[in-house]
Amino acid sequence: MFAKPILRIGLSRTAVRRIHTIDALEARVNTWKEPVPPAEVLALIDEYHRLQVQVYDYNKFWNNPTNKRINHQITQVLQNPHVTFDKTLLAQLFRMKLPSLTNINIIGVFYERSPTAYIDKAIALVPFRQSLFNGDLQSALKLTDITVGHPNYTAHKHSELKTGVVKLVGSGVGITVFSKYGVQELIDSGILGDAWRYLGSVNTLVVTYLLNSSFLMTIVKFGRQLISSGGDYLTWQKGTFYSHWYKHADEMMFCSKIVEADLRLNGGGVSGGEVSSDLATELCRTGDNDTSLAPGYTRDGHKVRLLDLRDNLEELKLQAYWMSGGDGFEWVEPDQDPAELIWKRHLKKFEELGAGDEGKALKWADQVIEPEQK
Repeated sequence: MFAKPILRIGLSRTAVRRIHTIDALEARVNTWKEPVPPAEVLALIDEYHRLQVQVYDYNKFWNNPTNKRINHQITQVLQNPHVTFDKTLLAQLFRMKLPSLTNINIIGVFYERSPTAYIDKAIALVPFRQSLFNGDLQSALKLTDITVGHPNYTAHKHSELKTGVVKLVGSGVGITVFSKYGVQELIDSGILGDAWRYLGSVNTLVVTYLLNSSFLMTIVKFGRQLISSGGDYLTWQKGTFYSHWYKHADEMMFCSKIVEADLRLNGGGVSGGEVSSDLATELCRTGDNDTSLAPGYTRDGHKVRLLDLRDNLEELKLQAYWMSGGDGFEWVEPDQDPAELIWKRHLKKFEELGAGDEGKALKWADQVIEPEQK
């Protein structure tokens, strides 16, 4: 009798070796029985990252089962109760330049283990800049929503604002009460002369002046914050409260960088300075109730950020140029920014493989779609 045939999956030696490596790493994690030093965790994640690079270079598509398994195991490592997952470890993981999808999963585990924690802007900028550098605007927006746009972060900013107001009001009240009652006690006890008796009235005027000045300075600070955060691209929807400006200023700054990158990559319109329609819709969405200016989510689960696009100055200039017949305008060739040239060259590595000679790895697909003429 003949033995039954055995079906074997056609895997290369490299793929088989990679699977054995993943199995070995998983077995190492299962042996942890006591607190693990951060250095050991980082070394393990670095080995996973090397495997990710190999898979990514071999298969440009992120739906690869090996990639999914690696991401799942990284999640399991950070969920391990013997691993202390704090902000320090999170920052070190971000500096390893892991793929954006992996960073998003890592942030999810961080909130899962620390539900009340928030991620500092300086830490969040690391994966955010990496996503922009790779031209992955969708991941950059997702990273914005789960870092500086997360409810924990806005609650922290609200606490900062509330603490500042309480300190200001408390200082004014304390000085006033002391001037009115404390000075009187010192006069009655003979420590101060009678000339200090009217200090309370003068102090009331001084405190009133300081409070008014502080209020005006706060308005100026919020205005400058609006300009510096949104830049030339974003502003707040009309009617948004100043307190919202402060709590979501960092979120606006991140979104403005996404808009800037979108203009560099996909800028439309006559002048090439028009934001992609999908991105504009995502950032400038209004709530279900147009009369309410409250951040949150629509009934469909889409986020409301209360952002609005600034007028496109380049489009306005171009319209004025055509309306005036070119009078008063001078065409100037734009300067070539070396950093932008390096960025463009870097983005070419992430372009999908083309068909034909430029994508020989997919030439078999060309032959199926368009058989060679004999």
